[in-house]
Amino acid sequence: MKKRVKNTNKLKRRRKKRKRNSNIIIGLILIIILFLGIFKFTSTINKPLKISNEEVVLVEEGDSFYSIVSKLKSENKIKSPLIIKIYAKLTGLNLEVVPGSHTLEKGMSVKEIAETLKDASNANAITVTIPEGFNIEDIATRLQEQEVCTSDEFLNAVKSYPLPSYVKDNPDKRYNLEGFLFPDTYSFEIGVEPQYIIETMIKRFEEVFKEITASDTITEEEVEKVVNVASIIEKEARVDEDRPLIASVIYNRLKQNMPLQIDATVIYAHGYYIESVRNRHLAIESKYNTYLYKGLPVGPICNPGVESLKAALNPASTDYLFYLLASDDEHYFTNNYDDFLKKKEELGY
Repeated sequence: MKKRVKNTNKLKRRRKKRKRNSNIIIGLILIIILFLGIFKFTSTINKPLKISNEEVVLVEEGDSFYSIVSKLKSENKIKSPLIIKIYAKLTGLNLEVVPGSHTLEKGMSVKEIAETLKDASNANAITVTIPEGFNIEDIATRLQEQEVCTSDEFLNAVKSYPLPSYVKDNPDKRYNLEGFLFPDTYSFEIGVEPQYIIETMIKRFEEVFKEITASDTITEEEVEKVVNVASIIEKEARVDEDRPLIASVIYNRLKQNMPLQIDATVIYAHGYYIESVRNRHLAIESKYNTYLYKGLPVGPICNPGVESLKAALNPASTDYLFYLLASDDEHYFTNNYDDFLKKKEELGY
């Protein structure tokens, strides 16, 4: 009987010990969860932006602080909108926003973002969006349309602007800076000098290029080749999936000393848009014409975006030598000329 009582007491003590240990573990887990929650809350409040450098935000009539936060979240450029909303409610943050262009810096806190968005000194700035694939003359037209400066002022500034060390001066190029004015959304003060616009766009190119080549060793001599290839990809590709494949075709043809024979280079050589390139267009005497001259065109044919630059740096590993547009967006790729001709006939080219 005594033995049974002793065993029962031992069992009770064990259960109490297990329960105590379980409570300690649960307590530790709760403390860790609380700590992580506090850390996430404070890191979101102190540095909510997920951007590499700057972000120009255009505030339009009817926009609110939260609609801007939602837009940034959809672009994966800001952390938890919920935490930001809770913080704003708890602190009574002034969330008034003023229409205009506002520049957000990488290390800004939520409070600093709110103060920037209500800064009326930015209300008279002009926001200009330069799409991927615009050439320099397209940019000049866009700047004139938005009354930043005249087209002629911009083009003259481009021609006289001192070239960065990685850009080769060549009289056969239409514009030496073609390819290096990075497509993005910019905010410029009214009356800004064209030289400042060029400087800003080149700096943006350098920032992006440095970021995407961080793990690679690219010499200054190689920069222009990469941009040249990227500019062709930008004009040829319709979807991102095709970009590395088009890059592989370009490099494969260069390796085999085949002429690139890319229509986009012929269109640039003519200097105006051609809906469908015909045999009569192919005879134009120009170092941009890759039907007449082997190798890359004498210079880039547009200003490529980040995805085309990435594709030029990291082409797909293929043996493709030919491609043609097979649908509204995607291209058909092959390494066989007869297959290429067959597909061309099938698609009605």
